[in-house]
Amino acid sequence: MLDEYTTAFARYLRTGTVGGLPDFCAEGADPTRLRIYRNGFIKACVEALRASYPSVDRLVGKEGFQALARPYVEAYPPRVASLVEYGEDFPRFIEDTRETHRLDSLGSFATLDRAWSEVCFAEDAPAATETIGPAGASGDAEALMALRGRLAPWVRLVSLDHCALHAWSRLRQGGSGQRIEVRRAHQQVLIWRRDAEILYRAPDPPEYTFIARIAAGRPCGEAAGAAVDAGAEFDLVATFASLLHHRILSFGHRTEQRPGGPEP
Repeated sequence: MLDEYTTAFARYLRTGTVGGLPDFCAEGADPTRLRIYRNGFIKACVEALRASYPSVDRLVGKEGFQALARPYVEAYPPRVASLVEYGEDFPRFIEDTRETHRLDSLGSFATLDRAWSEVCFAEDAPAATETIGPAGASGDAEALMALRGRLAPWVRLVSLDHCALHAWSRLRQGGSGQRIEVRRAHQQVLIWRRDAEILYRAPDPPEYTFIARIAAGRPCGEAAGAAVDAGAEFDLVATFASLLHHRILSFGHRTEQRPGGPEP
């Protein structure tokens, strides 16, 4: 009986559907009085979104954010009890509702806020670095070109349709949302965590191309070729060293092949 009540009440909070909830109310009680609990639930969800999307909040203001967030909560209620990481679909929702808020760049700010949160709460396991064996350790170019890796769990690479990074950074640091103007143009942003600090920058097109190809599971040689096509000045050695130093790329350990043994 308690499980049935809990399930019915949770469904009501998430969807507003009374369903079988009156069965658990006192005889003659008005189920609409339960709205106080649903309103409190929605308010908690909106405040969780506000905390996760501070640049959006500062851009549109308290009432504007409420007008954005409440329909989102009603359409996408949280699926788990914790609200810490709630709001995964909020950037897409903002993009889909441009006609209501009329801020074309708002989705770019929301995307950056979401990436910041995901980086902040990403698992803290050490990134694995592949060992290629003696040949690779001494700089075997063929071994390096064959490497396949991925972004470390605490890294996000995002593509925006507005150059919002500079303005977003000022908003994250407490700046005002007044007189914010951003240019409509594609911008790629790399966000990562190093120790307890969240770092971010806009990589140039060749570096972005290289990182994106690695993130897609392509070997370093193919990624490097695409990066050179994007900019002939691309320096693979310097870029690769910098990405490893900042723990942006992760490579799984590969066991050294023994004579006569199977391929790794």
